[in-house]
Amino acid sequence: MSSSPNLLLTGANGFVGFKVLLNALEQGYTVRAAIRSLSKADTITSHPKVKALGRSDALTFVEVPDITNQEAYFEAIKGITHVIHLASPLPSPVLDPETGIYLPNIKSTTSILHAAIKEPSVKKIVIASSIWANISLPPSSEKITAETRLAPNPKPYENMISAYSAGKAASLTAIADFIKEKSPTFDVVSVYPGFVFGTDDRALQAKDINASTNEMLLAVVKGEERTFAMPSGAVHVYDAAKLFMLALGEGVPKNIGATTPHTFDDAWEVVNKHFPKAVEAGTFTKGTQATFSVDWDATQTESHFGFKFRTYEDMVVDVAGQYLELLGKERS
Repeated sequence: MSSSPNLLLTGANGFVGFKVLLNALEQGYTVRAAIRSLSKADTITSHPKVKALGRSDALTFVEVPDITNQEAYFEAIKGITHVIHLASPLPSPVLDPETGIYLPNIKSTTSILHAAIKEPSVKKIVIASSIWANISLPPSSEKITAETRLAPNPKPYENMISAYSAGKAASLTAIADFIKEKSPTFDVVSVYPGFVFGTDDRALQAKDINASTNEMLLAVVKGEERTFAMPSGAVHVYDAAKLFMLALGEGVPKNIGATTPHTFDDAWEVVNKHFPKAVEAGTFTKGTQATFSVDWDATQTESHFGFKFRTYEDMVVDVAGQYLELLGKERS
């Protein structure tokens, strides 16, 4: 690999992004990480897992305070050949559904495309979408794949989830429109992860596990009752990160599903099986997270890349096990 930055990575301090960063450095890439504030850079460079790689000279940072600004990445992308774009607004009850979730999801996608079209060195952009981009609300029984597209979701949005789903779907339309209108010389690949669970390589304390979607899984085994139903479909963070890296290669599909069926509440059975002492001690207690079934089929991804997704049981074991390790508890 070249000594100059050849991979622009956005969202490097996120759950998936941090694992992608580790993978990229391990694989020899020179990475320019776009973060919202350069004050966050030391948190990454000083992390034991980053330091252990011994490649500090292969990691630089660029500040991008507003990822929705259509000129946000003009400087960040200069000289870059490949981009993995993970930075995107997540659903939150404190945000306005339209102005805080729906529109920013579209703008954070088009901002990287507008920058790339001005930079002749760019060869490929890999963009994080979501299974939410293909799931109709209310859900149907029809089979869903990475090629499924939804009709525009009319406003106003009932809640943060419908706004997020509509924003992700509209982002796919924006990508298609951009390619049709601009005929870029670079390829654009979209990856569709389900709920991402698994070992959080950022975590140094037990409380750090809650700084990601792992919080949803832990809630099921920490006695919380959540009745707002979420769709079936999850992916181990290691599988998601692996796919984002594989998507940089030649001859890969333009749309890549990254999900396997799951039911949230099955986590309780898993911790009983693998961590009975923690259950007996009351460290884990039975909770619930309602799940609604969707037929999201990502087996094409497994066939193309030649590996099987980790199971939901694998995800639960890794999350619960890491939580207990960081608590200093016995694992079984």
